[in-house]
Amino acid sequence: MADEDAAVSRKKHLLNLICGVKARLDGKVDSLSFPIPQFVVIGKQSVGKSRLIEALAGETFNFVSGTLGSRRPTVLEFRNVPGLNPSRWSVFDENLKTWASYPVQEVMQIVGNAHEACGQNVSEMPIRVKVEGQDCTDLGLVDLPGFRSYAKDDSMAALAKKIDTMVFKFMNDENNIMLCVEEAGDAAGFATLGKAKQVDPTYKRTVLIRNKLDKYYGDLTPENINKWLEGYGDLPPHLARFAVSLPHWTGEAMPKAFGDMRKDCSERDMEKLSSLGASAKYKMTIGFQNFRNYMEIKIQQLFADALAPMLSRLKHMQEEHLKKLEVIKQETETINEDNILHATRSAGITFAQSFIFLMEGALSSEHNRCTLEEELKAFHQHCARTKCLKEEELLPDMFKDLETYVTYLRDTVKLPAMDVSLNGGAQFRRLMYEVEVFTRFAGLGKKLAPVDVIQARGSGLRECTWQDTITQLMMQTAPSRMRTKTSYVGERLKFFFGEQKEATVQFMLGLMGSPEEHMFSRLIPKQAQVIQRNDTMKRCIFEAFDAACDHHRVRFMQMWIDFMDSMFQSPLMLLKSGSMPAIGGSYEEEIAPTFESTKARIKQERRGRGTLQTSLREKVKQIPDDDQSANESVVMVQRIIEQTFGVIRSVVADHMQLYSESFFLLPMLRRLEGVMAQMELQEEDKTSYRARKSVLDAEKKVSEGLLEDLTYCVESVKRFKVTYGGGQ
Repeated sequence: MADEDAAVSRKKHLLNLICGVKARLDGKVDSLSFPIPQFVVIGKQSVGKSRLIEALAGETFNFVSGTLGSRRPTVLEFRNVPGLNPSRWSVFDENLKTWASYPVQEVMQIVGNAHEACGQNVSEMPIRVKVEGQDCTDLGLVDLPGFRSYAKDDSMAALAKKIDTMVFKFMNDENNIMLCVEEAGDAAGFATLGKAKQVDPTYKRTVLIRNKLDKYYGDLTPENINKWLEGYGDLPPHLARFAVSLPHWTGEAMPKAFGDMRKDCSERDMEKLSSLGASAKYKMTIGFQNFRNYMEIKIQQLFADALAPMLSRLKHMQEEHLKKLEVIKQETETINEDNILHATRSAGITFAQSFIFLMEGALSSEHNRCTLEEELKAFHQHCARTKCLKEEELLPDMFKDLETYVTYLRDTVKLPAMDVSLNGGAQFRRLMYEVEVFTRFAGLGKKLAPVDVIQARGSGLRECTWQDTITQLMMQTAPSRMRTKTSYVGERLKFFFGEQKEATVQFMLGLMGSPEEHMFSRLIPKQAQVIQRNDTMKRCIFEAFDAACDHHRVRFMQMWIDFMDSMFQSPLMLLKSGSMPAIGGSYEEEIAPTFESTKARIKQERRGRGTLQTSLREKVKQIPDDDQSANESVVMVQRIIEQTFGVIRSVVADHMQLYSESFFLLPMLRRLEGVMAQMELQEEDKTSYRARKSVLDAEKKVSEGLLEDLTYCVESVKRFKVTYGGGQ
């Protein structure tokens, strides 16, 4: 007897525990990630859903008044209390977090008003009712609005659609066990069961209740009874199902107590179907009493199994919200009126340091990784949106579209890491390969005509030297042709750096709890959380980053313009060959050089540096000056210009990576912290920070309330485990 009392006590405390946790956390946490199982009652209107719930409660009641019916979930907690008659009815106060007892008629009015307050709409916010009495079944369930099969007008059709959407949301929740109520009859016509199958194809969380069995007695015979119980092949054998009759009567007064009528219906079902020859294996699925026993055992099993994962999830959520509250408090302190500028600069400096780490290579950084094809497509879209480059400047002349250019890079150039998703420093290296190839496609764009040469020479062929003429002709088109290529490089670099902003923030956030965390300052993930949560701070930092990036792009482009102008204005003076020894040559003299060998080497290197210059001058001297040889002069000038342009193009392409790193990347890495340290806030930023503080105060209040609820739930589960055991 003592063991039975202990088991009953444990069962009630377990149900009360789960009920309390659900009441505290419902609507505040994501039900899909919180492992609390519950029963939801689904079915069409008029199939006996309400009478089934009344049978579980042990008495009759009617929550909803009016013509629109139920429009929100009603969470019902039933507790069996021997000897308690009449039953005690309570409604959960969402503000005080406590149950308040009321007379049953007042509870009916409170719940009815809650439904009527929805008007022509629905609400997912439940109304919670607890019934304690001697005829109650120990369980908790959610009564959902019934599916509407008929709508008299458009407004009712709209309401029916909203109800369907809300009910299906509950049905899709993997934590919910569906009690599917259908009228006893042919299983092939069970519409609600068909809806349940859509979300639960294997019926692992579906229980079928075939209601109003007594109205179907006349169709049952000894020949078909077992076939009907098994569903004529339309019901899978593993589907839990019950066939029940529930109390009903004519007139207003019940002929006897509802609990007694419920018992009579159950016994009559069993007697009737047994007399027809129902198989023993189906007898446990006949009558309300068997359904009630199944429900009490099932809910204990579900809740006991959920206890350990629920406690684990509660603790995890408690830790998460403790950290969140710390972040909120930290952010609140940083955006204090007297501290906001310092806080923004400090966060910006940490961001700049993290950007350096990302560019040096970070394995854990996965945000915004892309292949070269994806990168180029995004860049072309960016250019189309911002008009920073013309369409003809985005591709070399001989490629009709981006796809052809990408195919060339992949199949002909075999560009390294072409189809590998990269970000940060690795992506920058790949970008350098691509822009070098792009630069080498620069061309003069047109052939010289005799009139061009004559025009450049002046009124007569002997008015100026051929060297001056070549320089003048080159300055007409060559610099502009090269500038389009270097402009492309500058915009590609600027776009690349802009794409690393969010990747840097995500890298900072991802350090917390990662294997790399110990390698970096603990301040980085903390500042990242503040930046991620504060849109104003994030915008200020990103704008400072963009301004620095654009500043370095302008200087980078000016450096290239100055370099190319000087090269094209004096090509025969400035173009020199390299003095590097040939690969594979002897380096014995470098090991222990003598004074004489060093003098000889310097003389040789100086002579080698002028090889290209001497070659071009010799060709210029060979250009005829007489008027009869004008056409021949044009051809020779064209060849010299093409050769000179090719050399300059090669020099530019050869030095593209060196100059990009020296005059764009390194200044960004070295000076970004200084830029962040000199940030200034506009008045609109200060106003945004003040508004943010109000939001933080409200968020802090909500987080503190949720943390209080989580702490209460964790302590309650721990007390239950200490008192009764349970879980793992």
